Amino acid sequence: MLEIRPLTANDLDDALALSTQAGWNQLPADWERLLTCCPAGCFAGTVDDELVATTTVITYGVDGNGADVSWIGMVLVDEAHRGQGFGSRIFEHGLEYARENGGGLVGLDATHLGEPIYRNYGFERVEPVFRWQGTLPRPEDLADEQEPRHDKETIERLTPPNVDAILEFDRRHVGVDRSTLLEKLCAESEVRGFYSRTSTGIKGYVIVRPGRTHWQIGPLVAAEPSVIDPLLRAVSADFPGETVIVDSPERDATTTSLETFGLSRERELVRMTYPDREPALVSESVHVFLDFAFG
Repeated sequence: MLEIRPLTANDLDDALALSTQAGWNQLPADWERLLTCCPAGCFAGTVDDELVATTTVITYGVDGNGADVSWIGMVLVDEAHRGQGFGSRIFEHGLEYARENGGGLVGLDATHLGEPIYRNYGFERVEPVFRWQGTLPRPEDLADEQEPRHDKETIERLTPPNVDAILEFDRRHVGVDRSTLLEKLCAESEVRGFYSRTSTGIKGYVIVRPGRTHWQIGPLVAAEPSVIDPLLRAVSADFPGETVIVDSPERDATTTSLETFGLSRERELVRMTYPDREPALVSESVHVFLDFAFG
């Protein structure tokens, strides 16, 4: 019988084993980040004290009078324990937590196999989302920029002391407060990032972090499509010839830029929300998500 309890730091090695078994890209830092940012929303499913299932729920506050947005991720079941309803049980536990503690929209990214299952819980399809993969070009292999940068745009390295520069920009363009998550992410030693600045303020930013199999780019938020390529150029200069993965919505400008930098679509998922069909953690300025676990 499956017993569900809070996930703790003592479970992280076993949780990592589950995500690795599934072929996912998580490192210990990814699980630690989830536990730090949403300790009450991380759940462990155990059988005879063995961790066999997980799910996580991170809730983002909304400025003003809007209700919070909760995101469900890391729904995992050990291969040897599948087919017994454990995935449904722990997902339902996470959904109930989101209903009781978020009070607003609940979102997730589903595979095509998972989509009909989540429909049974009242989730509705919002839009397709894509996993991209490819090898970043070396700077000398990139064509020269076709358009001059306007208003003295500069690309600066994002570091823990200057992370405050992007927090208000992110809130404004994503619609929720991700400050705790972004501060935690940028404080991690192997994480790198860049932001675009002009005389009128921040125009965009990008973060890159290590993964088990590939570096992962995301999030990338840009006020204008013209900011995407300069940010990706900065990433390519730091990671020439590295294979990376990217999770993104369907945007013409995003597609063009990612293809320019050597990436191609690897798989398609669908973004779903509950109880209403509404965009979640996405706007015209969101070109790359953090990943499917964080929205």
